[in-house]
Amino acid sequence: MAPAGVHELIEHLVACPADRALLKGDSTPLFDRFAIAAPYRETLRNGTRDELSALGIHGNFVIKWLIWSGRPTMPFFPIGYYFDRR
Repeated sequence: MAPAGVHELIEHLVACPADRALLKGDSTPLFDRFAIAAPYRETLRNGTRDELSALGIHGNFVIKWLIWSGRPTMPFFPIGYYFDRR
């Protein structure tokens, strides 16, 4: 189960796209507004896809969160890796 307030926060960002910009800057006002507990804030700010998922955040919301906060949703690899495996 996701920490209290996290899914509500993401649902708010779906409905209010202008607030998404706060994820790339000071997200504290959003975290305060939705009462996100302190132990989870650092993971929300900087966590990987797997770390966010481990918090119990729904997979669809994890991807949205990563996109809105400007972080990659999948690990990147050199294009040569793809061609070398063919």
